Amino acid sequence: MLYELRIYDAVAGRLPDISGRFANHTCTLFRKHGVKYLGFWTDEIGQSNRLTYINVFDSMADRESRWAKFGGDPDWLEVRKQTEANGPLVDAVTNRFLRLTPYSPEPKVSTAVQELRIYEAMPGRLPDVHNRFANHTIGLFEKHGIENIGYWSEDVGVNNVLVYMLGYPSLGDREKSWRSFQADPEWSKARAASEVDGPIVRVSRHSIMRPTDYAFTSD
Repeated sequence: MLYELRIYDAVAGRLPDISGRFANHTCTLFRKHGVKYLGFWTDEIGQSNRLTYINVFDSMADRESRWAKFGGDPDWLEVRKQTEANGPLVDAVTNRFLRLTPYSPEPKVSTAVQELRIYEAMPGRLPDVHNRFANHTIGLFEKHGIENIGYWSEDVGVNNVLVYMLGYPSLGDREKSWRSFQADPEWSKARAASEVDGPIVRVSRHSIMRPTDYAFTSD
């Protein structure tokens, strides 16, 4: 399966209009053209004008075919025209094409709060990042009540990035779980062993998000 992570940074003040368009029109058109999605989120802690969502396709060819049909649909063109009568809604779009790692569970969201984390590995160290997650980190996350939703590497683009999503019952649970995880001697040991030759992660970015009201209605 091919996963497409799409991040929309809204024009100032227009995030409600973007969400309204998805809720009332775009999701229906996605279903019409067989475009599946894992979910839609807005940032709880992070960017106040951001919508994040993940589409799911069988392949890149499947993605191109379905996206072309959606983009050329007269209903979509009319909706876009009407909703952008007062100007564009989206200031910038970032997308990443992703494949599940061998150690990832089948992505499914069942919690109230999600966290999207993007790691850029040090040059040549992405295999070490994967090994640490596969052999240690995901088990320790489970131990401390952190839901492993999905782990992806990039299918197109740079080859030193790990994208993953975690889940929590609440923001309070997120803080509690991370404190206990970081204080766990097993984590300290695993981290030290993996970083004998230096750090393996160069940059870590994360956003704490909540699903939108229309997040999980693709089936």
